[in-house]
Amino acid sequence: MDAYKSLVRPLLFRLDPETAHNLAGRVLRHPCLSSVFARQSLSVQDRRLQVDLGRLRLSNPVGLGAGFDKDCEMADSLQRLGFGYIVVGSVMCRARPGNPRPRMIRDLKGEGLFSCMGLPSKGLDYAAMRLKRRKGGTVPLIINFNAEEFAEYLRCTEVLQPLGNAIEISLFCPNRVADEGGFLDPGQARTLLEEVAKRTEKPVFVKVPGYISEDERQKRLDLIRALIDCRVEGITITPKTLMKHDALSVGQGTLTGRPAFGQMLKIVRDVFEMTKGKCPIKAAGGIFSGEDAFEAIAAGATTVEMVTGFGFEGWHIARNINQGLLRLLDKSGIENLSALRGAKTAVSLTGALS
Repeated sequence: MDAYKSLVRPLLFRLDPETAHNLAGRVLRHPCLSSVFARQSLSVQDRRLQVDLGRLRLSNPVGLGAGFDKDCEMADSLQRLGFGYIVVGSVMCRARPGNPRPRMIRDLKGEGLFSCMGLPSKGLDYAAMRLKRRKGGTVPLIINFNAEEFAEYLRCTEVLQPLGNAIEISLFCPNRVADEGGFLDPGQARTLLEEVAKRTEKPVFVKVPGYISEDERQKRLDLIRALIDCRVEGITITPKTLMKHDALSVGQGTLTGRPAFGQMLKIVRDVFEMTKGKCPIKAAGGIFSGEDAFEAIAAGATTVEMVTGFGFEGWHIARNINQGLLRLLDKSGIENLSALRGAKTAVSLTGALS
């Protein structure tokens, strides 16, 4: 029996999403309570699951994305949950409250989440302090950060790059009203990354928002070309799902979870074809199962990562996805995930195996 879905989730889902998230965070920050995860067999070890995310060698392709541990407080506990890598943040240079509540609304029927958090953060100094206290571990840690100004991006780079295995730069937040998307301009992004490269030799990933129109598509692909010219380690792909919702404090928010999967998949295919597979892609959006991960990797992703799926599926999600991937590899006769990546028969493969 799935204890999370049958016992824990019904209790958590009686609370509003942000309160439930904060309660889960308190458990994961507590060393005694979180040690229960260490006694569970959540890690799946199989060479077929190993992938290279740029210079990072991963035991499996399933990551926990930015947004769950915004202030870098839970890394020691999260590394026990079977993920191939963990992304903490998004860290902001200065402490900020984000948007007012309510800023998270569940879509229970669609297994999604409307969110307009607006990048709340306890600030760079607090995040650095928490990261310095962590005990470390074998699971690669990627530190995500965002900024309001050019100098703040560089300051975050200097402070955070020694504290993890890699950094991830978010160039835009759709739920921060003041963010006009200036760093999505290829010229500005290139200038920023040239300066970042002077300040770290660690792998640098860039998180890029999705698109829905042809004009946005061309602009985003131009941006990604510029990022590749700057030799970034990989691109994190997210769908564009900004929607109106009267119950949110700012009247709109991004819709994450299952409803985002289809759009994410199309963008991954676009980027993989444009880059000819030369740049690793981290696919974020609607990953809940081994079938979802299989299809995303077949579309061109190197890894998959989730936040909303973690809330709906619970602490077994990485194990379940990895076991599902192995079953699908067996049934399809594909040797490993490297051979699966970018396969043209993604839809037919998953359809035949369902």
